[in-house]
Formats: sequence, C-alpha cells, structure tokens
Amino acid sequence: MRHQSLRQQLTLLVSVLCLALMCILAAGAAYIAQSRVRQIVMHHAAQEAALTASILDRGMFERYREARNLAAMPPLRTVWSGDPAEIRRVLEQVRASYPDYAWIGYATPDGIVRAATHGMLEGQSVEARPWFQDGLKGPAVGDVHEAKLLAKLLGPSPDNEPFRFVDVAAPVRDAEGRVAGVIGVHLSWTWADEARRAILCGQARLTGKSIWILSGDGTMLLGPDTGSKPFSDDEIRTMRQSKAGAFEDQGAPEAMLTGFAVAEGYRDYPGLNWIIVSRQPDSIAFAATKGIVWTILGLGCGIALVGLICTLFIAKRVTRPLRAIIEAANKIGRDPTISQLPRVSGSLEIVQLSAALRSLLRRAGAAEQQVVATSSQHVKDVTALRHLAETDALSGLFNRRGFGLLAEDAFGLYKRYERPLAVLILDIDFFKKVNDTYGHAAGDEAIRAIGAALTKTLRASDKVARFGGEEFVVLVHEVDASGIITVAQNLRRTIETLPIAYQEHQLSVTISIGGAMARQEDRDIQDVIERADDALYKAKAAGRNRVMIDGLQIQLATAVA
Repeated sequence: MRHQSLRQQLTLLVSVLCLALMCILAAGAAYIAQSRVRQIVMHHAAQEAALTASILDRGMFERYREARNLAAMPPLRTVWSGDPAEIRRVLEQVRASYPDYAWIGYATPDGIVRAATHGMLEGQSVEARPWFQDGLKGPAVGDVHEAKLLAKLLGPSPDNEPFRFVDVAAPVRDAEGRVAGVIGVHLSWTWADEARRAILCGQARLTGKSIWILSGDGTMLLGPDTGSKPFSDDEIRTMRQSKAGAFEDQGAPEAMLTGFAVAEGYRDYPGLNWIIVSRQPDSIAFAATKGIVWTILGLGCGIALVGLICTLFIAKRVTRPLRAIIEAANKIGRDPTISQLPRVSGSLEIVQLSAALRSLLRRAGAAEQQVVATSSQHVKDVTALRHLAETDALSGLFNRRGFGLLAEDAFGLYKRYERPLAVLILDIDFFKKVNDTYGHAAGDEAIRAIGAALTKTLRASDKVARFGGEEFVVLVHEVDASGIITVAQNLRRTIETLPIAYQEHQLSVTISIGGAMARQEDRDIQDVIERADDALYKAKAAGRNRVMIDGLQIQLATAVA
C-alpha cells in the first residue's frame, strides 16, 4: 500500500468494500432463499406424500369395506349356497360398480372357485392362495403381487406391463355363523397409478416431480425399476419410524429433495405400510433461488461501479491540498527560498494538519541546536552510568546486575534454539584465612588476580562475573557435558597454580567449583544458577578444591588436588 497514493488507496478500499458487501449480500440472500425454498419444497413434498398415502388408504378402505359388506350381507346368504349363475350375476354387478376390480370370485371352504366374474377360474382350486387362507380367518388384504394365471385370462394390459393386483378377502358365514366360503377380490394396481397421476397433475415434466410407492420393506411397487430397492435398509427403517417427513437424498446421480409418508391404514382398514415417496431434483427446486441470487449479484455490481466512480471524484478532491503540502515539504531544505509550508484549505483535518506542520517547523528550528548540543553529552553520560552499574569496582568484572542481563539473554537463546549453555559458580577456599593472616588488602589483591586469571583462561564468548566476596560466576556457551567438566577443571588448575604476590608474600589459594547445564524444564537462568550453587555446596562438603557438576557422576566430575 505504501506505493499507492491516498487517492488510489481510497478507490481500492471502497471498491473492495463494495465488492465484499455485494458478495456478503449475495451469499446471505442465496443462503436465506435456498434454506427457505428447501423448507417449502420439503414441506410440500412431505404433504404430497401424505396426501397420496391418504388417498390410497381411503381407496383401499372402500374396497375393504365393500368386500366385507358383500360377504356379510344377509339377503345374499341364500345366494352363496345357490345356483353359481346367480352368484356370478351378483359378482358381475359389484365389479361393474368399480372398473378397477379385475376379478371377483367366490370359493367354497375347500378352496374351489364356485363362481367368478366372466367365469374365470371357476372350478379351479385356490386353496393355496394367501388371500383364501387369510379370508377363512377374517377380512384380510394382501400386498401387491402378480397373478400369472389370471393375467393370461385377462389378456395384455393397456401399457403392456404385467398385471399386478391387490387382494381383498372376506369370509361368508351361514345362519349358524360357520364359514360357508370366501369372497376374493383382485383389485388392479392401475388404480394406484391413476391416483398418482391425478396428484401430479401433469407437473412431472415441468417440475421434475415424481411419486413412488414402495412396499413396507422398501421394494419399488410403483415407479422406475419395479422390484428394485432404491433406498438402504437403514433409510427405510428411519422412514417407517418417522412415519412422515422429508430429507435430501444425496445417493442418487442428482441430489433430490425427498418427502415421504407411511400409509398406515384408515379406520378399521389395517393398511399395508406402503411408503409413499415424493421427489424433486435440487436443480429444479432451486432454479428460482439461483435467479434471485444472480439478480442481486448484478444489482450489487452496478452499485459497486457507481460507488467506484463517486470515490474517484471524492478522493481527487480530498487529496488535492495534501499534494500541495507534500510538494512544499519536499522543497524545504533543497530550495533556500522555501522554509515554511503553505496554508491550504479543505476539510477540517487537512487545515489542522497544515497548521500543526507549520507550527512544528517553527519549533523544530529552535530545538535543533539544543538537541545537537545535548545529544553528545547524553551518550557519554549513559555509557559511563551503564559501565558503573554493570561492573564490579574491585575486579573490573561484571557484577551481579551486568551478569544477569547477559545470562537472561543467553537463556532466551537456549530456549528458542536449544544452544548448549552452562553456569559455573567458583568460591575461593578458606578466603577468610587469607584476610585474617595477611589483611584485607591482600584479599583484594587475590580477588583481582583471580579475576584476571579466569578471564584469561576462558574463551572470549564465555563471561565471568563477581557476585560479591570470594564468589565468581561463569557463563559458558556452546559446551556439552564433557566439555563443561574440562572447562571447570582448567579453571580449578589455573587458580591452584596461580602465584599471587603481595608485598613480600607469595599467596596460594584454591577454588571449589559447582556447575549445571541448562535444561528445558528450567524456568529461567536462576534455576540453573541454583542447581550450580547446590553443586558448589557439595564440592565444598566433599573436601574443597574440586569440581561438582549437577546431574553428572561424582567420579567423573571430581578431581582432588
């Protein structure tokens, strides 16, 4: 953005803002419209399925009631035991009342058809037929099936598909209540297809809607691929448990909004648990939604374009006085004739900016000389104070504060990059005896000599500090476990062999050293120092003039003088 002018930035930001708002608006509208349409379509599909189920249940209830009434009608009791021609005449009258009755017959208790419409199957045994066996027990209905023998007698169906029927049966009882026979009705399955077409009302081609009828186990009874199972057993189980509802079927080649309802019967008709399914492709159901989204998108693009044009003019007007200030500011210091910014007009903020910059230039000229005079002295003072604050006056080494700053930085690097880091704490053995024997001046000389020897023995990257009294601390970089032992032993031997001259005396001292390697579980450098201090205590307790490293075996870390 720093390479773009304010005018360009304003134009770009407003454009992006308009585009973002347009996209959010379009996405929100699409989501709301699609959600609402999905709810409406699913609700309508569920209603359509429920309506179809209700029509089928009521239609089957009528047929169920007619068969039961026909079997139980008192005036016909003498007919059933009479002339077969008279029975056939009664059955033909019933069949004429409802064209979808494909066949009506009366069979005696032994299963022989005594009379039937058009004389079909008369004299033949139907004892093994489920409808006859169930009809002996009471009014019954049978699910959709093919009747090959009856289909041959009826001839080809109008659509050249195999004849399929729904059975209705009822027992005929005599005056004593004994079963005298069974009325069997074969209802042509075409009546269900006609009901389905009536509900669709010719919408199938335009809306892509379809209505399927499935058996209770999910087998297709009416729809594409008759006999197939378009849904899984789990889906069928869910439909039967829910009784009615809707869902989006993603298993088909094209996503389908699907409503369903279970035909559970009507009044005393028990129902066959048919599952009615109403379906419509997502692409058709949401076609109106897509049109709305594109309309909103186009309107948003138009609004964004208008906003962009307006922004160009507004940005040009806003930035004109700023350009004048910038041009004048660039000439200050280059053009000796220009030492002040011009007064400009514009918005309140620009006028205030111009006044503030003019005032700033006036104050800057007066303060420039004072800054130059004091800055040099300030640098010197800061350097001197820092040296005093971080240096031990006696030894010239870092003091506790100076060492702490270096150590915290080093520990931070160790935590980030896992670069090895160790701390050694050195303590002069029996230092009080030196002071008591030769005086404090001798002790001070020993401190200075030891500090110089330690500095000379260590690498330039390692730092040594005096914490006070006879205690020194060393920060060792880039060293492993064996290396820190070596460093510590070298320091111990250096001090052990160090001659310290004081007046006519030659002093000799030893040191004890405790050390610790930094670990990831350490919270800060103080944890490392504390472990090194514990190791120093052990070295003192073990006899002095030796090295103890925290976490390492004593025999590897100890050397007795």
